Amino acid sequence: MNVSKQGTPLKYYAGELQCCGEYFSPEGAGPFPVVLVVHAWDGLGDEVRSKCRRLTEDGYIGFALDVHGDGTFHTDFESVQEVLQPYMQDRAMLLTRLTAAIDAAANIPRADTARIGTMGYCFGGMCALDLARSGGPAIKAAASFHGLLAANDLGDSTITAPVLVLNGADDPMVPLEAIDAFQQEMSARGADWQLVNYGHTLHGFTRKVANNPERGILYNEKADQRSWRAMLDFFAEAL
Repeated sequence: MNVSKQGTPLKYYAGELQCCGEYFSPEGAGPFPVVLVVHAWDGLGDEVRSKCRRLTEDGYIGFALDVHGDGTFHTDFESVQEVLQPYMQDRAMLLTRLTAAIDAAANIPRADTARIGTMGYCFGGMCALDLARSGGPAIKAAASFHGLLAANDLGDSTITAPVLVLNGADDPMVPLEAIDAFQQEMSARGADWQLVNYGHTLHGFTRKVANNPERGILYNEKADQRSWRAMLDFFAEAL
């Protein structure tokens, strides 16, 4: 399938905040299912764009979200906690920013808005899970890559979207207690869920720039490739 190398900017609003998203579409008449791709802590950058391009190869529109707003992209890793703290303290605000992108997807040409999935990395993985946790019918599937699993306090309704968690077994940011709590939450809320642990794998295993094993962050080529295939199989079934 031929793939457009250039994304199309799509501005949308979460309240008064302008978000500068970007979508990538396959060639053809469509309509195509849409996958909302949520960035890691830093923001919408070339790494996210490359994931969206890869999605088009399998017939999906990849819609890169801008959670920070105004196209903000952070580069100082020492500021991670400062950047993420507002979202961790106010998950309702975070969910508002995420659901705004669902409405924006209706403005993408040839988008099948009856088939919307979401995926994300690290912080973005938590975002994808929060969209599933919201219980709304718009999201049909959610996949998290080395994402944070912490539950929010926004309700305990049934989770209708199938959930796939792709996790590094040695990720220090996702201890066994977090995995156990997540599994209990998913089961209690009636979710169709899967959790795949990749052995000898740290946090950030899909990010080629990840090279800080002292902090538990390291790229893993095998886990990267395996997790992508698992995600494609999951979306093929769910979308």
